[in-house]
Amino acid sequence: MNPSSDSISPDKAEILKVAQECIASAIQSTIAFDRVGDKTDGKGYVPYVDLAPKRLIVTNIFGTLHAQFGNMLVLAAVFKSALWHLLPEKTRLSKANLSKLYNRTIKVLGQVAPNSPVLNMDREILMHIQRELELDIS
Repeated sequence: MNPSSDSISPDKAEILKVAQECIASAIQSTIAFDRVGDKTDGKGYVPYVDLAPKRLIVTNIFGTLHAQFGNMLVLAAVFKSALWHLLPEKTRLSKANLSKLYNRTIKVLGQVAPNSPVLNMDREILMHIQRELELDIS
C-alpha cells in the first residue's frame, strides 16, 4: 500500500526517511541489551526476544525500562497512524515485529514491576495497547 515515489514530494520523502531512521533507532534502543548474558554466543538469537538468563543489573533500570516503555508508545502511535502506510516496505515496523517488541518489553517490565509501581503501570498500559492493536501475545 506504499505510494509510488512519483506521488511523494522530495520534502515528504526526506521526512519519511528521517521518520524511518527514528523508528529504527527506537527499535535498536529497546533491544540494545537483549543478548547481554546470552550463553549461546548469539547463535540462538531470535530478533526482538530478550535472551538474558536473568534480569540485568544496570545503573538506572527505572530510566532504561521507562525509556523502552516510551519507545513502545511511539512505535504503536506510528503503527496506527497514516504515516505507517507511507513508510517503505523494508521498514522493520511490521505487525509481527511490533508484537515481538511488545512481548519482550512486557516481559522485561514484569521482572521489575513488583518493585516499582510506575513500571508496573507502564506494563499494564502496554498490555492494554497490545490488546487494542490486536498484537500477538506470547
